[in-house]
Order: sequence, then C-alpha cells, then structure tokens
Amino acid sequence: MVNFLILLVILRLFLYQPVLNMLQKRRDRIAQAMLDADRASQAAAEAEKERARILEEARREAQEIRSQAARDAEKIAQEIRARAEQEAAEIRAKAQADAQAQLEEVMAQAKKQIAELAILAAEQILGRELKNKKEQERFVEEFLAQQAEGKS
Repeated sequence: MVNFLILLVILRLFLYQPVLNMLQKRRDRIAQAMLDADRASQAAAEAEKERARILEEARREAQEIRSQAARDAEKIAQEIRARAEQEAAEIRAKAQADAQAQLEEVMAQAKKQIAELAILAAEQILGRELKNKKEQERFVEEFLAQQAEGKS
C-alpha cells in the first residue's frame, strides 16, 4: 500500500499536474480564440456597417450628381430656347423692317408714277406741255397727300 501511495504521489507530481496544466492552457487558448472570434465578428459587423454607410453615401452623391445634371441640362435648354426666341424675334423684326422699307419704296415709286401719269394726262387733255414741271409735280404730290389724309 505504501508503494501505491508513493506511485500516486509520483504520478500526481509528474503526470497528473502536467496534464492539468496542459488542460488549463488548452482552456485558456480556447477562451482566447473565442474572444478573438468575437472581436473579428464585431470588426466584420463594423466593416459591414461602414461599407453600407459608404455605399449609401455614394448613392446619395450619385443622385445629387444626377439631379444637378438634370438642373444643368434644363438650364441649358432654357438658355437655348431663349436664344432661339430672341433670334426669331430679331429675324421677324428685320423682316418686318425690310417689308416696311420695300412697301415705302414701292409706294414712293407708285406716287411718282401716278404723278407722272397725271401730268401726262393733264398735258394730253390740255393739248399742250405744262411749262413748270416742278410746280406740277408738287401740286400732284400735295393732291395725293390730301387724298391719303382723307382716307385716314
């Protein structure tokens, strides 16, 4: 029995204690690994949140850029429309001015021709040439001006 007790003491000192120490170290390593796994999981979760935040920010910025581009395009379109309308108005005004100038020129030529025809008709009716052509032209112009005022 003494041998058994000595064997137990020796086994306890040399075998049981090192096995317990080895099991304790293994428990510590497993606990540390669990802590590391938790930290890694938390870091992954934080990284996922950061990725989601960055992605949302990128979407928001992209939407803002699209909105700004749409506003810029509308502004450019309005400027082009305004320029086109202005050019059209200028073309219309020039065309009206040209038409008015042509009308005035045609009217002046018509008055001149009417005056010449009136003088020729008066000469034929009277059977002789009128001596003072300038005076007759002035007389016909005054007559035509009176007629135009009468119509107005």
